[in-house]
Amino acid sequence: MKSVHHPLKIALSSVLIVSLLTTTGCASMSGLFGKKKKSDVIATAEQSEEQYYAQAQRALEKSHNNEAILALNNIRTFYPTGAYAQQALLDLIYAQYQSGDYESVTKNTAEFIRLYPTSQHLDYALYVQGVTNMGGAPKASRLFKSDQAQRNTAYLRLAFNDFQTLISNFPNSPYAADAAQRMIAIYNDLAENELVAARWYVKRDAMVAAANRAKWAFQYFPQSTAVPEAIAILAYANDKLGLTDTANQYKTLLQINYPQYLNSNGSVRVNTDNQSLTKKALSTLTFGKLGRIKHDAGYQGQYTGETRTQVIRQAGMLSLPEVNVPQDSEESQETPRRRPSLNLGLPSQEANAGHLNDKPQ
Repeated sequence: MKSVHHPLKIALSSVLIVSLLTTTGCASMSGLFGKKKKSDVIATAEQSEEQYYAQAQRALEKSHNNEAILALNNIRTFYPTGAYAQQALLDLIYAQYQSGDYESVTKNTAEFIRLYPTSQHLDYALYVQGVTNMGGAPKASRLFKSDQAQRNTAYLRLAFNDFQTLISNFPNSPYAADAAQRMIAIYNDLAENELVAARWYVKRDAMVAAANRAKWAFQYFPQSTAVPEAIAILAYANDKLGLTDTANQYKTLLQINYPQYLNSNGSVRVNTDNQSLTKKALSTLTFGKLGRIKHDAGYQGQYTGETRTQVIRQAGMLSLPEVNVPQDSEESQETPRRRPSLNLGLPSQEANAGHLNDKPQ
């Protein structure tokens, strides 16, 4: 028999379905697509820009870096053009450094340079970027836990370039003297890196390779603390190779300038245990971690020693070789991700007067 659908039953069924959807299904769908989305917005944007910033500052004071990062990211997300946007990014860089997220630090310093190319705080971004790069690859062992001269040097070169850009464009910056001091330390450690290889070759009686690495340090890092030992290795290696005249020339240099490298019988003292006889003036291992950004118009950095002008001028005279190390080296050079070049309209020196400053520990 053919089924007949009564109009009243169809109408009642429709009402029942609509009612059920309204009380159950639609409520669930509303919770899934409407209320949840609304609650997410409330959870992340329920505060004003000022309140988020105050929350971040309280967290930073207590070293609650993850809490600070969350609040600062909320400012950047919901108030990207607000009054606190630029300062929030500076504080975020610091908090990420303190939490050990070095990859995000360099990402955000590059972002700061891109977003605020005329900022009076651009020198700070360069400084933090350099300090972070001094530590090496973002996910590798950090500077303060390793022997600097025996690890990959690609990031040290990036740091040197960061500091060089800073002192070239902002010589009156409160960070300039600190940056200059770090440049000198990097320069010395890169030269020491060559001596580490040279000592390794001497210990294995590979005198040609040892002489090549020592000559590299002597030629391309002439203002470094590695020069005395480089001359000693050159004298020693040439003597072992039977190149007496050349060896004697280097011995004469040692006798005049660095007699501690000569024994009483005129032979050359060479160490193979990675201990130099010449005290290093500066090494990157002597630097502590980055300090917090603070409002302090009188801050001039933590540099102590020579006058600011002298140390900045000394660093400004340094340069790194553009070519790679000698081919006898067995080291591999990691190539880090390069950041955009600073071909920007940099602020004038006068713009550096009112910095937000940090105090390296």
